[in-house]
Amino acid sequence: MITGILRRPKMPHRMVAIAAVCLATLAACKKAELPQAPRPEFYGVKVDLAKLEAALTNADPEAQGSVRLVRRAFLYGQFQQAMEQLDKLSSNPNLTQAQKQLVSDVIEQTKQVIAKATPPPGH
Repeated sequence: MITGILRRPKMPHRMVAIAAVCLATLAACKKAELPQAPRPEFYGVKVDLAKLEAALTNADPEAQGSVRLVRRAFLYGQFQQAMEQLDKLSSNPNLTQAQKQLVSDVIEQTKQVIAKATPPPGH
């Protein structure tokens, strides 16, 4: 009879085994965390601008606009304008306590930058 011809090939079993090994390997691997951008440094002071932007991405448009202006002010070395926007941001009633704390931290960092950026008297 023709029984030898009707046998199934062993290929599907091998493919299932390979797929199982691949899935097990993938399950064992942890998803790599995205590296955080380093905090920018101004006059030796590290400022949490990226953290501020990330924390306020879902804030109201006025707060987001202030964050953009803070970023721009830092970009051009206009630290006093950055401080004005940060003060405005700190009084925004729609921010959470964590967001307000972060704004306060960036205000302190900005004060340090202003102190180091200002030339000493007589120079």
